[in-house]
Amino acid sequence: MKIIYSHLKTFLPNLNVTPQKLRDDITMIGHFTNFYEEIEGEIVFDLDIKINRGDCLGYYGLARDLSVLYNIPLIIPETNLNSSNNNLPITVTSPDVTRVMCVKISNLKISPSPDWLVKFTKIHGVNSVNNIVDLTNYIMFMYGIPNHAFDATICGDHIIWETNNNKTKEFTTLDGTVLKLSSQNLVISNPSEVLSTDLVGGKKSGTYDNTTDIIIEVAIYNRVRIRLDSKELKTITEASTRLEKDLDPETIPLAFNELASQIIKLSGGHINSKTYDYYPNPISVPTIKYDFNSASQISGINISADFAKKTLTNLGCVIARNNNNSDEAISLVTPPPIRKDITIPEDLSEEIIRFYGYNNIPTNQPVTYKKTNNITPKILYLIEKTKDELVSQGYDEVITWPLIETPVDPKTVIRTENSINAEVIYLRQSLIPSLKNQLDQYSRYKLPNPKFFEIGKIYYQENGKYIEKYALGTYDGQEFKETILDDLVETLHATSLPYIPKVINNSAIELTSQIITLDANVNFTSPQDPLKLIEKYSAKINKNILWSMEITDIFENKYTFRVNYYNCDDKTAKKIHLSTFNLT
Repeated sequence: MKIIYSHLKTFLPNLNVTPQKLRDDITMIGHFTNFYEEIEGEIVFDLDIKINRGDCLGYYGLARDLSVLYNIPLIIPETNLNSSNNNLPITVTSPDVTRVMCVKISNLKISPSPDWLVKFTKIHGVNSVNNIVDLTNYIMFMYGIPNHAFDATICGDHIIWETNNNKTKEFTTLDGTVLKLSSQNLVISNPSEVLSTDLVGGKKSGTYDNTTDIIIEVAIYNRVRIRLDSKELKTITEASTRLEKDLDPETIPLAFNELASQIIKLSGGHINSKTYDYYPNPISVPTIKYDFNSASQISGINISADFAKKTLTNLGCVIARNNNNSDEAISLVTPPPIRKDITIPEDLSEEIIRFYGYNNIPTNQPVTYKKTNNITPKILYLIEKTKDELVSQGYDEVITWPLIETPVDPKTVIRTENSINAEVIYLRQSLIPSLKNQLDQYSRYKLPNPKFFEIGKIYYQENGKYIEKYALGTYDGQEFKETILDDLVETLHATSLPYIPKVINNSAIELTSQIITLDANVNFTSPQDPLKLIEKYSAKINKNILWSMEITDIFENKYTFRVNYYNCDDKTAKKIHLSTFNLT
């Protein structure tokens, strides 16, 4: 995302740092800044905004962070709007509309944008159209919330937010692209036709040289609906990249009032209706029980409770005393609505630490720490140990696709929706079919004595519920076997495994000795039968010491053997190895 230094000062008039320092500071508080450059006399920064910080896809959200960092006031531009008594016949029937605000502005004049606005849109990679269109883009970049202006003469005053329901099957966008709409798409219509989708406007939704009356709207939708529509319509716009994030409905009035004020300032006209505000389900901000010593415990350095409280207060959090707790350091914290990503105590600690400054955490001092509980699931320990053991036995690990074409049991199979491949629409119920395909591939490559395994999830239905479990599938050179690891994990007490579990024949045995793996290259004068070679050399080694043997590579008449020894030490294994393959 691009940020123009001079326009950032719209919200932070007291901002007075060098571009280099601003670049470094923005990066240190979590918004990585690739570079800054001068474009048409403006200092422009290029930022990478994290996916959870939808609030910073506009100048306003970033300015809030910098206000806290530099301890300078955040200024919201003043707007003075005179309302009218006229009601707009707006209708919202779609459940995917979170909030929408509208107002009608009449007797305005469409004209080319002033130089500052043309330059602003150009730097942001958008072509200048006219003063109205350019202002809608300006507000989107400034506040991070998309908006639109409809020509009221063309569209009428009755605008409807609704689910398409096959009202329109083909839709032509402003640039002439024809989109195929489905019944589930969110659209903006009048009583006779679709004017716009949630992603892009149509031919009859724009403003033109002779436009005199407009209806402006600022809206936020269900982000899941936006993502589905964007994927289905194969359309990605500046609006869709913002609307698919978790935006703050409480910011809409700021953006809406600024848009209306700027339009009247640049194009004349006056407000010709009451403000329509559809907001049926105001957001519920979580209240978080928080210990102000937590940031110190997590960072390993002393961050005072006073600094923690001041930082959260400056961010817009509301702090209340927790009357049910005697510890004075513990309070109830309500994050600001704009910060949708703050939901748990660790999120609050992250905010405190990043404004304290990651660069202020010393690297040459020991850190204090608080021992945390081990929350790693037992099954992951079992999987890790099982993989190590099988690899030490000479097995190769393979990873296969979890989607399949033909189910093992049609009655319990789980069918996917919106599969990336129309031919593989089922989730696998077993690893064995995929392993058989892998064996076919090994056979085509003529690899001798293949042994391989896969650990992955299988899926099925049981008593109306969707079940997923970890399974181990193996091929030992002769037969395929499958073990359900979730059913095995409890019996192994995998959280404190003192041994390597060896899973064979659906059971587990304890391995009390280390595995010693040694390779040997042996040259022959003519091609050999790999199986007979393994049989020949295995016979030379005591069965109580030989764990496994395989040929891992054949080049011309040179054969590479890999042997695993156990129940002996390194010195003994090497001595037996040299003697067996006549390497002395």
